[in-house]
Amino acid sequence: MKRILLLTIILACGFIPQSSTFAQAADAQSPAEQKAGQQARREELVRKIEDLKHAKLTNALGLDAETAPKFFAIYGPAERDIQSLAQQRNAEMKKLGQLTNGAKSDADVDPEIAKLRDLNQQIESRAQQLDADLKGVLSSRQRARLLVFEHEFNQRIRQEVAQHQVARGGTARALRQQLRQERVRNRLLRKLAKGKAAEQK
Repeated sequence: MKRILLLTIILACGFIPQSSTFAQAADAQSPAEQKAGQQARREELVRKIEDLKHAKLTNALGLDAETAPKFFAIYGPAERDIQSLAQQRNAEMKKLGQLTNGAKSDADVDPEIAKLRDLNQQIESRAQQLDADLKGVLSSRQRARLLVFEHEFNQRIRQEVAQHQVARGGTARALRQQLRQERVRNRLLRKLAKGKAAEQK
């Protein structure tokens, strides 16, 4: 589970670690080649995350060799649809937040609220369709386990991302504080040096 969370955090934060060797090689590439390389690595990460999540799901739901392919044939497309809708919803939520802080009128805000509600409805409808489609493949108890698994998985991801952001913010804050202290110390040293130079004259 830790590996799933780590890979998901890396993906969610849009951070792909680069070794110094890779960074040097990337410098020699054109921007288009760099972008294509990043996209390929991102797709590889997504694939690995899906593979790990699917392995955990297979275990959590107790799927056998016959049921697992049927389940993932239904679950996979639904999962991609819901993720795509959730990304659109998150983008709309961000846009709505920017509108409320800007100089826009209520007439500008209302259509964004409508889009957000529509996306939430689409997500809910797709989740209900998935549940209905799985009735022929999973028992009621397995479908319940799926709901619990999804809820817990998403909750853990949110917590890990929040902790990662706090840690990154905390590190940056500590560095800024250290730089401020260093500047103050340097100013004091310069004043002392000027004072000693003035005394010697």
